[in-house]
Amino acid sequence: MEAGSEKGRVPGLGGRYLVAVSGSGNSEYLVRWTEAAARRLDAKWIALHVRGPRPEPDPAALERNLGLAASLGAEVVTAQGDDVAEAIIRHARMLKASALVIGKADEVPAQFLGRRSLTEEIVRESGDLDLIVLRGENPVPLPKRRRGRPLPPPRLRDGLIALGALAAVTALGLVARPALGYRSISILYLLAIISLPFACGRRTVIAAAALSALLWNFVFIPPQLTFSIGSLEDLLMFAAFFLAAFAGGIMTSRLREKEEALSLRERRTALLYGLTQSLTRVRGVEEIAALGSAFAAEHLGAVVGFWLRGPDGALESGKPLRPAAGRSRRADPDPGAARTAFTMNTAVEDGAACLYLPLRAPDAAIGVVVAEGPGRKPFRGESRELLATLAGNMALAFERELLAAANEEHKLLDESARLSRVLLNHVSHELRTPLTTIKGSVSGLLDGSAGEDPVFREELLGETLKAADKLNALVEDLLSMSRLETGSLRLRRERTCVAELVATAQGGLADELAGRTVRMDGSCAEAEFEVDPALMVQVFRNILRNYAAYTQDGAVLEVRATTLWEDLAVSFSDDGPGVPPRELPSLFDTFYRGSNGARKPGSGLGLSICKGIVEAHGGTVAARPSASGGLEIALRLPRKP
Repeated sequence: MEAGSEKGRVPGLGGRYLVAVSGSGNSEYLVRWTEAAARRLDAKWIALHVRGPRPEPDPAALERNLGLAASLGAEVVTAQGDDVAEAIIRHARMLKASALVIGKADEVPAQFLGRRSLTEEIVRESGDLDLIVLRGENPVPLPKRRRGRPLPPPRLRDGLIALGALAAVTALGLVARPALGYRSISILYLLAIISLPFACGRRTVIAAAALSALLWNFVFIPPQLTFSIGSLEDLLMFAAFFLAAFAGGIMTSRLREKEEALSLRERRTALLYGLTQSLTRVRGVEEIAALGSAFAAEHLGAVVGFWLRGPDGALESGKPLRPAAGRSRRADPDPGAARTAFTMNTAVEDGAACLYLPLRAPDAAIGVVVAEGPGRKPFRGESRELLATLAGNMALAFERELLAAANEEHKLLDESARLSRVLLNHVSHELRTPLTTIKGSVSGLLDGSAGEDPVFREELLGETLKAADKLNALVEDLLSMSRLETGSLRLRRERTCVAELVATAQGGLADELAGRTVRMDGSCAEAEFEVDPALMVQVFRNILRNYAAYTQDGAVLEVRATTLWEDLAVSFSDDGPGVPPRELPSLFDTFYRGSNGARKPGSGLGLSICKGIVEAHGGTVAARPSASGGLEIALRLPRKP
């Protein structure tokens, strides 16, 4: 398939495909082929439908084909045009298509009458645009059209066309003068003048109108071959002809210019529509700036940069945000001119042919765009209007990102404040109980009667020790959470057996696990991995505490270890009441306590600390219902770091 242009460019690699879609049965194949080709080359692709003067034979099929293109990731564009082939070629050029994909049409009847198929019309109008013509399952690449001799400059070409037309009318008038008379020949000149604006500029048409009047006078009005006019009637006829030719030429030229202006506006609208669509898909200030820079470089030949407003509300004085745009800037932008444009909220030009436009937001400017045109020429007319429109669209995109960043920052601040309140509430609640116990025990010990009763004194000391252990566990959890959040947790890995870790974790929980059974599978004795033993004991201890707090007497906890390639899976499965499925995803969140734990003691830190320590080891932790209806906590850690 011949898909490269004359410069060796491959369609799709930095370009895009444009496929012409209609309600025909072959359009579905065109859409799917174009999507596959664009996907292989990592290219963008557009589905275009042009509504012609005749109604679509099958509107339902057209909607189905356009819907298919949209579902496959195409940008769908619809347009209106009396000449379908010309409209397709025009949009292909406006959208910067690297290749145009069309369907091969059937033979048109009565070709001897000059009728052509739509495919032939597109081929005829395509110029140097690459075409891919498909029919059935076999793509048919079209050979490129040969380039003829280079055309003369526009003004010279217009002059040659006008002179040729007037010479042809003069020759025809000389031949037909005996039959038509010299006055009727003025109609032929008038028709030529009215037709010239479709091929020539306004100045050429005005000059041709004056020249046609002089030719009619010199060659045909008696006395011939002189500029004098013999009769008053001929003089009035000459004046009327000159005014008619002059006015007709100007009016036709204006109509032509309006048509070109509409075409230019349509092109500008299509370009801005494509920019807007692209801006909605990118995120981040850098990406938005890169997109705007690439757009200006491609369609204006300009190098642009962006200064944005800083946190203090002033324009940042460093280098502008200036992604690579295909070529380097010849002159460094002037920060003073940029600040003037930002402060005054108006466009500023400097002596280096740089244009500074404010990025206007609804309340105030949020930055400045600096642009340097090709050849360091100032921006004028259409290019300046397009640049101003680009600045408006970029301002909206930048404001969206800045508001999103501010909103995210506010969310983080609100979440931090919420967590602080939750932490304060939990800690104050959890500290109150052991402190009350310690205070009561110490008060009893200070009472003289406690010294006379050794049993009572031993009970008070035991309660004091339990309360101190609870305080120590709470402080340990808080310190562990602080180390995890600040990233200061340091691992000291050793080769450790799972059974040893479980036994160590059980050692300090004899009272909490009273009435419950912890059963280790035989695989735990042989399962080994390289972890930080102290931290992993804390993980196992928190899981055992969670099991003891949420199960009844007689409950059983099964601990199993399974080797999975380079990982080791350790599961803790109990037969307790379990956790509602909707609460499982939140079980490891900080300070989260499920519906079953509303009246249970605890701070909601245990399982979140387990998750942080396991992830610090490069592992994962998950919660799911156990086979016996309770809760199963599954750890998966690498056996070696």
